[in-house]
Amino acid sequence: MIISTHLETQEVRVFKTVCDTGGFKSAADKLFVTQSAVSQAIANLERKLDTLLIERGKPIALTESGQRLLAYANVVMHEEHEVLTDIADIRQGVASTLEIAMSGSVSQLFGNELLEDYCDSNPLTRLKVDVMPSRKIIQGVLADTLELGFGPFQHQMPSLLETIALFRERRKLVISKHHPALARLRADPEGSLQEIPLMVSHLEDPDVRPAIEKLRNEFGTIWEISNLSLRLNMVSKNIGMCYVDERVLRANAVCANFVQLEGLSFSDIDLTFGLYYRKRRTLSTGAKQFIDICQSFEFDRRTRN
Repeated sequence: MIISTHLETQEVRVFKTVCDTGGFKSAADKLFVTQSAVSQAIANLERKLDTLLIERGKPIALTESGQRLLAYANVVMHEEHEVLTDIADIRQGVASTLEIAMSGSVSQLFGNELLEDYCDSNPLTRLKVDVMPSRKIIQGVLADTLELGFGPFQHQMPSLLETIALFRERRKLVISKHHPALARLRADPEGSLQEIPLMVSHLEDPDVRPAIEKLRNEFGTIWEISNLSLRLNMVSKNIGMCYVDERVLRANAVCANFVQLEGLSFSDIDLTFGLYYRKRRTLSTGAKQFIDICQSFEFDRRTRN
């Protein structure tokens, strides 16, 4: 049987108020309406449902149909309260979640300050922050498992992503100045690259693959080490070489003894850093607030020595 009757929220609210207060007059007082308006609303509801809901008397009593409607009314009114509370919390940043993934260099250079600025103005927002290679961040944002990414852009970013450029950077190929093969590298860099491992955040990462199509073929061994601090420490221990952003080279004490391998067509990589998210995705309040903070953040001034 097809039932076309539709219950209005206001009808349910009046009915529940009568049940909760135990009478038509007390319900009218609580709802700030006249007693006749409450009586008329209940009568209209009973007419719509073609059944008696409330036995009039002192006290009133619910029929079986009225008891079933009250159970429904309790659920509806509770859900309405929850929805309105959640919306108010989201509007104030209480129930919002900032879910972001940063590249290692962004995290090391700016992560603390950005999150501190964010938490100062949004102390009740939940945080979920990951640090991972930029290519994995892009893959996560494309797959909708990450809401917001912050790292270097690929030469051609996927068309499904919305990008917000924030600053430019140059990435340099470096090695420890104490590495035993440094003299040979400087004399014959192309001929000596096969001897020393290149450490990257992600194998086949576009960020370490500039104009030369097959950069990895220039090196004897390529190791995937996703943690930036670990890569820097391994370079300092004469274990290999890696690409490091100029800002990291200036800011990280571990890099004090690093030297750039110059004279190669891929010694430098120019990059643009910024935020990105999937197009047409409705961003959370937390993500929108973080974007605003990043756009007013003075990246160049805060890394200049």
